[in-house]
Amino acid sequence: MAKPAGFDRDIGYLMPFLDRVAATADTLPDAAAREELKRLMAEEKERWARIQQLLGGAAGQGTSAATPAADSRAPSSTPGLARAHADEINRVQPRQAGLTVGSLKRQS
Repeated sequence: MAKPAGFDRDIGYLMPFLDRVAATADTLPDAAAREELKRLMAEEKERWARIQQLLGGAAGQGTSAATPAADSRAPSSTPGLARAHADEINRVQPRQAGLTVGSLKRQS
């Protein structure tokens, strides 16, 4: 399968953004929050680097080592709860939450 077009450019924007978020961690007054944000950003960069490799045709490793439950630092129910909450906001209160779908370009 050919590599989907456009992802190199998007990931090229994403990685510097993740770097900026990690750099901002140094400005947080709470030491625990600083360390957690730095760790999260490092993990996220690793994930996106792997995603880029997979999109480039790298072989998959299966799901045994990469499942969120295998990470003892993250509770397994957190992603489901966050997703359920986001779905609730999108379904019930999209305008109040400032979440809209549509073009950002002006229509002539």
